[in-house]
Amino acid sequence: LVSHEQEKGLLECSEEDIYIIAGYNFNWRLVGRRLLCDQKIQDIDREGGNEAEKRDNMLLLWKRTKSHDATYRALVKVLRALENNATADRIEELETKQAIQGNK
Repeated sequence: LVSHEQEKGLLECSEEDIYIIAGYNFNWRLVGRRLLCDQKIQDIDREGGNEAEKRDNMLLLWKRTKSHDATYRALVKVLRALENNATADRIEELETKQAIQGNK
């Protein structure tokens, strides 16, 4: 069963899934530039940390600043545009899992 929100691509990324997604292999700067402004990306870069921490910080900032627009679909769209289909597929699997759990 697919929820109405998932049908419309409006299912928000859960914070729990943000941490899972942060562990996936993708260029956080390229993705971040499409989700946030360049200044935010530069700020994250300046804060330091390893690439995984920066990816995590970018996704959490996106979730916190974009709130209802921080959807699985928005992230998948960016990743597909960047031809990172393997990561996009994994995120779609998380989205489906969330939609099923939400319908229980």
